[in-house]
Amino acid sequence: MYSQKDYKELIAEMLEHDRLYYLEASPKISDYAYDQLFKKIEEIEKAHPEWITPASPTQKVGGGTLKGFRQVKHKIPMLSLANTYSREELQDFVGRVHKLLEGAAVHFCCELKMDGIAVTVLYENGVFTQALTRGDGQKGDDITANMKTVRNLPLRVHQKVDVELRGEVFMPHTIFEALNKEKARSEEDLYANPRNAAAGALKLLDPKEAATRGLSVIFYGIADERQASVQTQMACHAYLEKLGLPVFDPLFRKRCSSVDEVLTFADKIEEKRHTLPFEIDGIVVKVDELKMHDLLGVTGKSPRWAVAYKFAPQQILTRIQKITVQVGRTGVLTPVAELEPVFVSGSTISRATLHNQEEVERKDIREGDFVVIEKGGDVIPKVVRVDTARRSPHTPPWKMPHRCPSCHTLVVISEEEVAVRCPNTQHCPEQQMRSLIYFASKEAMDIENLGEKVVEALFSHKFIRNPSDIYKLTPQHLFQLEGFKEKSVENLLTSIERSKQAPLSRFLLALGIKHVGSGTAEMLAQTAGSIEKLSLMSQEELQEIQGIGTKIAHSVAAYFKEEKNLKEIHDLLALGVVPHAPQRQRRKDHRFLNKIFVLTGTLPHYSRSQATALIEECGGKVVGSVSKKTDYLLAGEEPGSKLTKALELGIRVLSEEEFKNLL
Repeated sequence: MYSQKDYKELIAEMLEHDRLYYLEASPKISDYAYDQLFKKIEEIEKAHPEWITPASPTQKVGGGTLKGFRQVKHKIPMLSLANTYSREELQDFVGRVHKLLEGAAVHFCCELKMDGIAVTVLYENGVFTQALTRGDGQKGDDITANMKTVRNLPLRVHQKVDVELRGEVFMPHTIFEALNKEKARSEEDLYANPRNAAAGALKLLDPKEAATRGLSVIFYGIADERQASVQTQMACHAYLEKLGLPVFDPLFRKRCSSVDEVLTFADKIEEKRHTLPFEIDGIVVKVDELKMHDLLGVTGKSPRWAVAYKFAPQQILTRIQKITVQVGRTGVLTPVAELEPVFVSGSTISRATLHNQEEVERKDIREGDFVVIEKGGDVIPKVVRVDTARRSPHTPPWKMPHRCPSCHTLVVISEEEVAVRCPNTQHCPEQQMRSLIYFASKEAMDIENLGEKVVEALFSHKFIRNPSDIYKLTPQHLFQLEGFKEKSVENLLTSIERSKQAPLSRFLLALGIKHVGSGTAEMLAQTAGSIEKLSLMSQEELQEIQGIGTKIAHSVAAYFKEEKNLKEIHDLLALGVVPHAPQRQRRKDHRFLNKIFVLTGTLPHYSRSQATALIEECGGKVVGSVSKKTDYLLAGEEPGSKLTKALELGIRVLSEEEFKNLL
C-alpha cells in the first residue's frame, strides 16, 4: 500500500527521468523500467483519484476528445518577426537600431530560427496551466490539452513562479521520417515537411492521438520579462534553463556586438544547418538589452528590436532517372522529373514538376542528368539547374510526346497558354480520374477520407467514372478496396453523405468549369443563388456580374450548354446533393461596399478565404485578376505580377496593416 508521500516521490522520480531522457539525452533506466514506473503511478491514482496532481505524467494526455479550439486573447500580443534575406538587409537592420538608440552601445543576442509552430505557455505557481497558438497575434487557439502530450514539456518547473513563456513546437526529423513511412505504408498522402506535420498534430481534436506524434518544444523568450527580473535576452535563456525547460544548446546562441560577428555566427549555423535533428530556416537577431526593447517599440506587426535572417533554400544534387508525363484534369500535359530520392529541407524528395516543354528546353533538362534541386518557398520541389559537366555526350534532348500517355490521342498546342493538351476531354482515363480527385478535394466538395489513393483505387476497379458515381458507392464496393475495413468504410460513406450539403460556390468549383476559380465561383454563387438559375443565364447576363469578364462568361455559358454536363448535374441533384448559396450578412454602410478587390502574395495573419470573407461581409467583391475596374489590391509577402499591373493602372495597393485599419 502506497502513501500520498510515496505517490509524490514517484512523480518526482518520473519527472527526473523525463528530464534526463528528453533534455540531457542520458537516460538512467530502461524503457521497460520507465513503463513500469508509469503503471505504478496509474495504479495509485486509480485507487486515490483525489491525490491526482497536474504535475503527474499521467496528465500529459487528456481524458477526452475536444469539441474544438476556443479562441483566447493573448495577455501580451504575439508579434511576428520581419524577415531579411541578405547581408545588406541585416546591416540595414543594425543601422536602424543604432540610429533609433542615438549611438548607445548595443549588443545582439543571436539564436536559431526554428521552423515550427509558435506557442505561448503559461505557468502559474510553477504548474503548466495553458498554451495558445500565435493565431492572429491578438488571439490564439487554446491547445492546452495537446501541449500536455509534448513529452519534453515539464508540467511543473523548478520554481513556484507565475510566468508566460514563448516557444516553438516542432517535430524532429527522425519522428517525421517514421511518420511519413507509416503513412506511405497505409497509402495516405505524405506530409510535405516537419512543420506541417507538427501543425497538424497540434490541431488534432483528440489529445491521445496527438500524443502519438512525437512533438517537442523549445523555449526562447518570456512574454513579460519583468516576471523574471532578467536584463538581457541571453539571461532569458539562462533563466529558462534554470526552470528546467528545454532551451537552445549554448552552441546555438551567441552575444554579438557587430554586424560582422552576427554574420560569422550565421555562417557557422548555416554550415551545421543540415546536421541538426530539427528544421531551422535561419537565425533570429535580437537586441540583447531588454530595456532597449521598449525604446525601440514596434512597427505594424513586428518589433523593431528583432529580425529574422533567413537562409537561402537548401540545394541538393541528385539525378533524374526518367521524365514522365502527367495528364491533368483539364488535359494539360506536365513533365515530371522522377528523381533518385534525396532528403531536402526536412523531407525526402523523389519527384519534381518541370512545368512545361518550354521550361525543359530553357533549362536544357534531360533524362539521366545530374541536377540541383530545392524546395521553392521550402515547400514545392523544383529543379534549379543542370550539372551539364556530368552529362553523357550521347544524351538526347527531351521532347513532349505527340500522343497522350493515357489515351494515346494526338495532343494539341494551346494558343491561350504555354501548354500541350490532350483534347479527349470525355474519354481520357487520366483526365477523368484527375477530375474526380479534384471534385473530392478539400477546396471543392471536401470529401474527407476520399484522397488521391482511394480515388485511384475506385477508378481502377471501375466503380467510379463520373462525380455522381461517388454518391452511388455502397459498402460492398468499398470492402473490395485493399485496407478497407468496417470503420474506414463507415467513415468514407459518412463523409460522402456530409458533402451533399456543400456550399454552391464549392460545388461550382468542383464541377471544374474552365477559368472558374474559387473567387469567381463565389461571385457566381452570390449572384445566381442556385445552380438551376445559373445554368439558365446567358453569356450577356453573366458579363453583367462585376468581376466576370468575357472569357469567363463564355466558358460558363458554354459549360451549361453541354448536354452531358447538364445530365451530370441532374444526376448529382437526384442523388441528394443540395448545393446552397452562402447567406452572408453584408454591411450596407461600409467603405468596401461594391468595391472590387484582388489579392496577391501571402498575408501573415489571414488566409485567402478569411480575407475574402471579411471583404464580402463588408459588401465588397474579390476577383482573380487586376483590371481597370479593380478598386484595391491587397498585397501580402512575395506579391506577383498582379502588383506590377496594379501600379501601372494606378490602383490603390493595401498592405495588411492598411487593410485592417480600413476594416
